[in-house]
Amino acid sequence: MKLFYHLYGYLLLGMIALIGIDEYLNFQAEVEQYEADMISNAIQNGKSISGMISHTWAKDGKDKALELLDDASQSGTMQIRWVWLDTPSEVFSASPSTKSHLAKALNGESVSIKLQQQDGSHLRYTYVPVDVGTSRKGALELSETLLSLKEFSQKMIIRALTITALLALICGLILYFFIDRKIRIPLTNVMAQAKRIGRGDLSTNTTIIGNDELAEMAETMNNMCSRLVIAKEKINFEYDARLKTLKQLRHTERLSSFGVIAAEIAHELGTPLNVVDGRAKMIMTEDLEMADIKDCATIIKSQAEKMTGTIRQLLDFTRNPIQKKSTEDIGFHIKQVFQLLYPMASKQRVSFFLKKEKDTEVTLHADFSQLQQVLVNLLMNAIQAMPDGGKVDVSLSNELLPSSTEESRIKNQYVKIKIEDEGEGICQENFKHIFTPFFTTKTVGAGTGLGLSIAHGIIEENGGWIDIENNVLHGACFSVYLPLKEQKE
Repeated sequence: MKLFYHLYGYLLLGMIALIGIDEYLNFQAEVEQYEADMISNAIQNGKSISGMISHTWAKDGKDKALELLDDASQSGTMQIRWVWLDTPSEVFSASPSTKSHLAKALNGESVSIKLQQQDGSHLRYTYVPVDVGTSRKGALELSETLLSLKEFSQKMIIRALTITALLALICGLILYFFIDRKIRIPLTNVMAQAKRIGRGDLSTNTTIIGNDELAEMAETMNNMCSRLVIAKEKINFEYDARLKTLKQLRHTERLSSFGVIAAEIAHELGTPLNVVDGRAKMIMTEDLEMADIKDCATIIKSQAEKMTGTIRQLLDFTRNPIQKKSTEDIGFHIKQVFQLLYPMASKQRVSFFLKKEKDTEVTLHADFSQLQQVLVNLLMNAIQAMPDGGKVDVSLSNELLPSSTEESRIKNQYVKIKIEDEGEGICQENFKHIFTPFFTTKTVGAGTGLGLSIAHGIIEENGGWIDIENNVLHGACFSVYLPLKEQKE
C-alpha cells in the first residue's frame, strides 16, 4: 500500500492547508465579530446606565448617583466607575499615550479600547460620556475582561482540529477502500502476471472487472501473452528447422571431407591388399609346410585387421553422430585424426607433430564427435595449404583467460589447441570473412566454404572460440580455446 500512503499523505497535507486557511479566515472574522459585539454591548449598557445616572445626579445629587453606580457595578459582570474627562490621570490610566481617544470622548463620542495589564491579561475599557449639567465633562468607564474572548478562540481552534481529524479519517477510509479495491488488488494481479511472463509462463490470463486503465492494461497483457505464445511457437519451429539445417550442413561437410579422405585411403589400402593377395596365392600354388601356411595366415589376418580398422575409422567419421558430451582426453582424439589423415598427409609429404607442455591438463567435457570434425577440417586445410610438403605442429597448453562472451574480468582455465602450418598464410583482407559461410579461397570443387564456419559454430557451442593469425615467418596459425572439465561442470 505504498501508493496509498503517498497519495494519502499529499491529500492530507492539502486538506490541512485548505482547512487551516478557511478556519483562520473564519477565526479572524468570528473574533472581530465577537469583539464588535462586546463593544456594542458595553456602549449600549453604558448609555442605559448614563440616562439613569444623569437623572439621579440632577434630582438627588452626585453622591446618590455614584452610590447607584456602585450598586450597578457590583450586580453585573462589568466594572463600572465614574471618571472626569478633563482629568487625564483618571482616564486611560493603563495607557496615557492614547490622546486621540481622549479627544473623541471629550467631543461626546463613546470610545472602546483594549489594553494589556501588567500581569499580561487584556481588558477592554469603554467610555460613555454623561451630561450631568456641570461645566466639567464626565463619563462612565466600563471595564470587562477578555477571558471570554480567549475561551472563544480556544473553542474555535478545537473545532478546527476536530473537523480536520474527522475529515482526515473519513477521507482516509474512503481512499483506502478505493485504492485497495480499485488499484491495489488489480495491480497485484497484473504484477503477478508480469512476473509469470518473466519466468516464461504465458498460459495464465488476468481478468479485471471494469473499464478503467488497469482493466485495459490487463486486457493488453492478455493479448500480449497470446501474441507471445504464437511468436514463441514460431521461434521454436524456426529454431528446430535451423538446427536440422545446421545438422545437415555439418553432415554434408563431413561427407565432403570423407570424399577427399576416402580417395587417399583407397590408394593406401592397395599395399595391404597386395600383401593379402600375394600370401593367398602362395598358399594356393605352392607346397608349403604347416608353419609357413600359419605365417601366411597370420600376415593376412594382420593386414585384414589393419584395413578393417582404417575402414571402420573412416565410416565412423561419416556417420551422423548423436550429439552427446563426455569427459575425455583431447590429445587421444588428436592422434586419431592424425591416423585418419595419414594417407592424405603422406601423399603430400606432410608430417604431423603433437607437442604437450609439461603439467598441461587436457581433459575436456565436450562433444568429441563434433571436435573431431573441427580438427579434421583444420588439419585438412593445413595439408592443402602446403602442396610442396611441410609439417604441421599441433601443441597443447593451458591458458588463464577471460571468456570471450563475458564482460566480467573473472578469468577461467582453458585448453589451447594451436595448429601451425608452413603454407603461404592468409591474406589480411580475408581475415574478416574467414568464418563466413560459403567463403573459400580454394579452387572450384576443392571446398564448399562451410568448413571453418561450421568449426566456428561447434567451438562456440562447446564454450570456446577460435583465433587466427599468420606466423612470423610463414604459414597460418589457428588457436582453438576450450574450457576445462572443472569450469564446464
